[in-house]
Amino acid sequence: MLTVMSFNIASGKRIDGKLDLELTAQAIEQGQVDVAGLQEVDRNFSSRSRFWDQAKWLSNRLGMHMAYGPNLVDRGAGGARPKREYGNAILSRYPILSFRNHDLSAVEVHPEEFEPRGMLEAIIEMEGFRFSFYNTHLSLIDEEVDRNLTEIIAITTDNPLAQVLVGDFNAAPSTKHIQRFSKHFYNGFGSGPYPDTYKKQGDHGQKIDYIFHDAHFQALEAWTIDTDASDHVPIVAKIRNLQNSNNF
Repeated sequence: MLTVMSFNIASGKRIDGKLDLELTAQAIEQGQVDVAGLQEVDRNFSSRSRFWDQAKWLSNRLGMHMAYGPNLVDRGAGGARPKREYGNAILSRYPILSFRNHDLSAVEVHPEEFEPRGMLEAIIEMEGFRFSFYNTHLSLIDEEVDRNLTEIIAITTDNPLAQVLVGDFNAAPSTKHIQRFSKHFYNGFGSGPYPDTYKKQGDHGQKIDYIFHDAHFQALEAWTIDTDASDHVPIVAKIRNLQNSNNF
């Protein structure tokens, strides 16, 4: 069995806006996960996260292997402070053999809201079985999401390995984006009621975070974790490798 998570950590800020990366770590621990895909992860970014390398801190705190894919990079003017980065991270209890960050195309429809997007891929080995774990955070702009989904489908179609893909898609299950993507991947929550995954104070909740997998896997169960560690809730799925006779 493989337990996986998707969690937009909002730079370690709780739902009340206060920085609390320890609460982030506790939420991940609560899921008892093998692999977690985290979005909105700061690395030496700004005072909002105390210029911490959040990916490294969480990796050390949880005792997990780590891969990081920056999408927003400010190299600054040099000096003692390292470059500022913001992006996605993957934490794994099992060895990460390699990783790369796939740049996704940008459509600068609203320059004031522009944010580079990417998809982090890690090749992980668990008990002799290798698979690709992808983690992404998509835009709110329809045209950009359409283009990025085309790119993601092309990248994953060319990959012979088993695949799990998680992330913040900024789209509800009923949207054309998720309907389109569901023709290529299976939703970890199946066809049942989909839980709210994003809830700011005063909001009624939105369903925008996902765990997808390909035909190598079967989802056995999926759930959310009740926490105030972020304005998103972590989502978790337990999946089984259909090609493994030992039930991994």
